[in-house]
Amino acid sequence: MIDHRPALLLLCLMLAACGPDKSGSSASGTNAAAGRGSNNGRPQTVTVGRTRTESVPVILQAQGFVTAQDEVDIRPEKTGMVSAIHVKEGDEVQKGQLLFSLDSRDDEANVKKAEAALLSSKTQYSADQRTLERNKELSAKGFISTTALDQLQSKVDTGLSAIALADAVLASAKVQLSYDRITAPFSGRVGTINVRPGSMMTTNSATSMVKITRINPITVNFSLPESNLTTLRAAMSSGSVKVQAGIPDSQVAQGKVVFIENNVDRTSGTIAVKAEIDNQQRLLWPGQYTPVRIFAGEIKNAVTLPAQAVQSGPEGRFVYVIKEDKTVKPQPVQLVQVYQERAIITGIDSNVKVVLEGGQNLRPGGRVTEASATASAGRGKRDSSKPASAAEGSAPAQTSAKGA
Repeated sequence: MIDHRPALLLLCLMLAACGPDKSGSSASGTNAAAGRGSNNGRPQTVTVGRTRTESVPVILQAQGFVTAQDEVDIRPEKTGMVSAIHVKEGDEVQKGQLLFSLDSRDDEANVKKAEAALLSSKTQYSADQRTLERNKELSAKGFISTTALDQLQSKVDTGLSAIALADAVLASAKVQLSYDRITAPFSGRVGTINVRPGSMMTTNSATSMVKITRINPITVNFSLPESNLTTLRAAMSSGSVKVQAGIPDSQVAQGKVVFIENNVDRTSGTIAVKAEIDNQQRLLWPGQYTPVRIFAGEIKNAVTLPAQAVQSGPEGRFVYVIKEDKTVKPQPVQLVQVYQERAIITGIDSNVKVVLEGGQNLRPGGRVTEASATASAGRGKRDSSKPASAAEGSAPAQTSAKGA
């Protein structure tokens, strides 16, 4: 007989080696259960606040580009030689102020010639008029014919025409003479002077004599998102819209919106706007960029909350609302604007408790616990659900819903 006991023993050993490790399996199961239950069983500490209703100014922000309201290259209206320069580069000039003089000797002579011609025509007319009056008396007594009297009347009429012509020639000569005096077309600042006494200038000179630029008031051009157009037009219909242009060293220049472009730019989705800024102190200069704030009215009874409470997800913006059982649920909201670190939103009521900080790892239905006041003070953070202090309120900031 064959002894089968060694083979059976070997089979049992193989089966024992392939079986589950009871101790390891139990440990793994415990760890997995702990991992699955850690989020639901352990509340997450968060900072909370409440939504509130308040009136909030609508402050739009943009980057502006400064341009002069008026700017002109000065060129002569006739060919001539520069005889005198009456201003210096950088001078502030008034409208009508003399800038340059051209050689005017020929034009002065032409004016005198035209004046003499006019005087001659008037003298001849006066003589013909007296002759006519005398012959009228003779004609009444029958000493001269009616035909002769008509000829004298025609001569007087011709004299009137000659006076009118001579007067027109004189006016033309005076216009030509006026071209020798080049004056400022408006009040502004003198730029680089490109001529010197003795320079010969023509009407089609490639280089201008000088550029005059109006510095005050000055224009700031900027663009706003299309979504701000309705707000801006409503504010303008209620009155002037105040604008502030930011200057280095915390200075600001004040002005108002004066123009909104007729069309929205299809490429960028923005609308071009112009503001007129008071620039008496010369804080703005053509060609520079400046931040612009537009005060476009006020939103009354707006629902607000600290901006950090608003989160973004695949389906849009939302906030975590804390329910009575200390669990959270996401509440979809629409962001209108951000002002002084507070978000103006729609889609939620006032006096609703929401998560301000610590909501990055929350999930719907997750349990939370409020951070203690001591812990918040230790982190040195202000309660964002409270109004900003006067110091913080001195520098308002806003972004449009589109740009936020």
